[in-house]
Amino acid sequence: MATSSITGFDPEIVSQSIGKVISAYEELIGVLGDKMQSDFVGGMQDKWACTQAQKFFTNSFKPAIDSIITSSNSTFESVVASMNSAGQAWAARTESSYSPVSFTPTAKTIDAGVILENIGGVRGIDKANAENVANKLPGLASDAESALSNAQSAVQNSGFIGGSQQANLVESLGQIKTKIDEVVTNVTTETKTAIQSTIEAYGDTEGKISEAFTLQG
Repeated sequence: MATSSITGFDPEIVSQSIGKVISAYEELIGVLGDKMQSDFVGGMQDKWACTQAQKFFTNSFKPAIDSIITSSNSTFESVVASMNSAGQAWAARTESSYSPVSFTPTAKTIDAGVILENIGGVRGIDKANAENVANKLPGLASDAESALSNAQSAVQNSGFIGGSQQANLVESLGQIKTKIDEVVTNVTTETKTAIQSTIEAYGDTEGKISEAFTLQG
């Protein structure tokens, strides 16, 4: 049986594919913008309070995650725009029709201000519980990469037939996956270093910060 050499597009599949890409994007931002804030930053809020903690979250963690969010927004906006543009171009070329799918990225950033210099006068870290929070990072990275895999799957059946259109879209999303891996690996290492620095400066508070946090609340 001869291999088909047809090139073209299926407008219905293109629209469905973009919808799946947008759903995957929302899943990704839910991890980067919400879970990173609630599970990691919020998780450390009552377990780590000192200048080292503030410096780590303000100078290292926030810029790293904000950068991924910005890159993700740019990439997904570009992917959707490219798919819409290609759909319109193919529609014009084939004398058919295609209705662009609207997409607006979500502008989210990490709030590092919840990490305090002291809580009820207590400075230090609850080592065991802080490390438990830090251990959530690989899982969060996995969730983010899963969302990107869903986006890649969506564009692999993008409705564009022939050429390298789909492969280029998959590659664009793959670059974000690589960046997330790199950032989480670096942040995990920096977290351990900063935690050790706090222990050396203040010792293990053994739950005193959580207690002070509760009393303050």
